[in-house]
Amino acid sequence: MNERDHNQTEHSGASQQLRGTPNRLLWEELLEARRQLASYRDTVVAIQRSIVPQHLPGVPGLDLAIHFAEVDGVGGDFYDVRPVASGHWAIVIADVVGHGLAAAVILALVHALGNAIQEQDVPLAPGAALAMINKPLASRYLASTGQFVTAFVGLYDVETQMLTYSSAGHPPPRLVREAAVQWLDGASALPLGVDDSCEYGNETLQLLAGDRLVLFTDGVTESRNLAQDLFGDQRLDAVLRSPAGSAAEILDQVIAAVRTFRSGRPANDDETCLVARVTPGPAAIPGSRK
Repeated sequence: MNERDHNQTEHSGASQQLRGTPNRLLWEELLEARRQLASYRDTVVAIQRSIVPQHLPGVPGLDLAIHFAEVDGVGGDFYDVRPVASGHWAIVIADVVGHGLAAAVILALVHALGNAIQEQDVPLAPGAALAMINKPLASRYLASTGQFVTAFVGLYDVETQMLTYSSAGHPPPRLVREAAVQWLDGASALPLGVDDSCEYGNETLQLLAGDRLVLFTDGVTESRNLAQDLFGDQRLDAVLRSPAGSAAEILDQVIAAVRTFRSGRPANDDETCLVARVTPGPAAIPGSRK
């Protein structure tokens, strides 16, 4: 008998012993615990699938593309593009520290808090929305857990193509105008869940036709190669300076560069990248004003 067969025999013997008296009850309890854990995971996965958009909407003046990949099949990355008031759209990307079931549960909570404050005729400024979500997270739900959430919220005005944005410790999105890359880091404060008194400011940016907005989670820039080097901000910015057409083409360039850098290694964190290419808005189209 070789060593492998010997180990298999020992494992089989141990399993038989657990199934026998008096360990049969322990064995059955272990199997039931595994079934319950699988059921909990399925429930969390279903909840996350319901809150993450399955399809990007059509937004006037924006060409959109998304890459969304979870390393464990369920995780803490989130994105959303949704109408929040007449002529306004919220563009959101968020990342719960860590990944897996715990991150997914926290993400569902953040999503619920966000929904509770969005049903208004006049949209909240992004900074005010972040402050309202942060307060219960920091004072109650995530207090003493060590968990936190980074988030970027943009409010896009369809008529003027103005973007008002605020950030809770999230990696700065990029604005690419021709070959120049600008970091949108003008209104950044602490991640959500850290300090319930944190204030979040706002910055406003006039978008122009041809501009590219690139939002991402740190799973993109913190991808590692065989030498454990990070993909990093400089490599991302170099990719974004390359000529590109549609939002899908820009996204493909980014994801291809990250995968090539990893040399076939699997991702070690959830990855989300949202690209918005600005097209002529209603104000620039003859006959669009009423």
